[in-house]
Amino acid sequence: MKVKVKKNGSRLEFIFHKEPEDIAHIRDLKIKMTDELIYIEIGEETDIPHPDIIAVATILMCNPFVGRSLYLPFPVSKNFITMASSVISKYEIFDNSDNNIIPLENKDWGVPGLAFSGGADSCAALQIMPKRTVSIFLKRPVDINSLYDLRAPMEICKILKESGYDVHTIETNLEKIRNPIGFPTDLANAIPAIILSDSLNLDSIAFGTVLESAFGIGHENYIEYGKSAHWKFYSILFNSIGINMNLPVSGISEVGTAIISQKGEIANISQSCIRGVYKRPCLWCWKCFRKELLVFSLDDTRDIDLSDMLNNHEVQIRLSAFPISHENVINYSLRGIELSKSSGLNFIKSKMDVSGDYSLFEKWYSDSQRFIPEKYVFEIRDNIMKYLEPMSLEENNNIKKWNMANHLNNKNTIKAQEKLIDYWQDIN
Repeated sequence: MKVKVKKNGSRLEFIFHKEPEDIAHIRDLKIKMTDELIYIEIGEETDIPHPDIIAVATILMCNPFVGRSLYLPFPVSKNFITMASSVISKYEIFDNSDNNIIPLENKDWGVPGLAFSGGADSCAALQIMPKRTVSIFLKRPVDINSLYDLRAPMEICKILKESGYDVHTIETNLEKIRNPIGFPTDLANAIPAIILSDSLNLDSIAFGTVLESAFGIGHENYIEYGKSAHWKFYSILFNSIGINMNLPVSGISEVGTAIISQKGEIANISQSCIRGVYKRPCLWCWKCFRKELLVFSLDDTRDIDLSDMLNNHEVQIRLSAFPISHENVINYSLRGIELSKSSGLNFIKSKMDVSGDYSLFEKWYSDSQRFIPEKYVFEIRDNIMKYLEPMSLEENNNIKKWNMANHLNNKNTIKAQEKLIDYWQDIN
């Protein structure tokens, strides 16, 4: 694959040329790479950034689609090639590297960045990070037929700016690089922050990655994230341009981020639903069901029709997963709700493991602080403990021992799963 990058007015444009090996590789993928010209609005006054920054952004855009070789748009530093090649083996990077290109180093005087979405986890991350944090929101162009509604996150960004936060909304169509539309790689939402990292003086980029996503809690078994290919790949790529990855809420469950989002200076401004307008989520998608169910369990004065949401086919499919994604959060939420309010919830709860103390998800898994840059760890830790207690040593160990195998293989669990499927079929 060959990549060209040019500045066109206020836009930085990426043009990808697929070679036969790429086309053959993409043919076997579930997601396809389009021929779309990808742009990022960086302003007319901003120059093309350092070639190593361009290289990282390029890889985050096209990594899944490259067959045998990737030709970067500009010569890069030797340091970048060494670091990138240590985590990329499925294809060769043709570097045309230049000894005269000075690699980027971490900025001692820099400020933390946040790949901001406006959702509960992202707002919780912002709330526990230093006030000088620079939030970068990826503003996608909205097509007429798209379900995505931009009004809610834009209103949240506006509120934050008016409250004194440093927020940048950067338009980019990078999600159109793939079909179906979406992010090509896990942390591609940070591409605008990466592109602007030098001009914004960022020393790190934070994400709203929660306990369930980082450590596999609520899924089949615990993941030692620090030893994972995900951490190695992204942390090394980021470090190659002098940027630290920052996961301030990786030790906090969705339960904890919901608690944080209800308190503090920017309490109750978040909205995870991307289909509804501000303060009026669609109450029909999976994200709405999971988030609203949790908030309802924490505050039963909320007037939410859970029965109506259970009639949504998308929600039914997600709840029929075995296990359910973030099942610990669904389980926690159901424990705080009077189940007679929706008979469907009884069938869902019957296939869950109700043993154990789920109150630990109201606390902070402090072992996660190793995924916070040393420069910020004490300040973020102190801010977390304004809202959540740290888990005890026993609770920390329970997190590390998380394993759903025995429960999922239990005959009663399997039978309950079958009953739930039958229930969906009966009501539909």
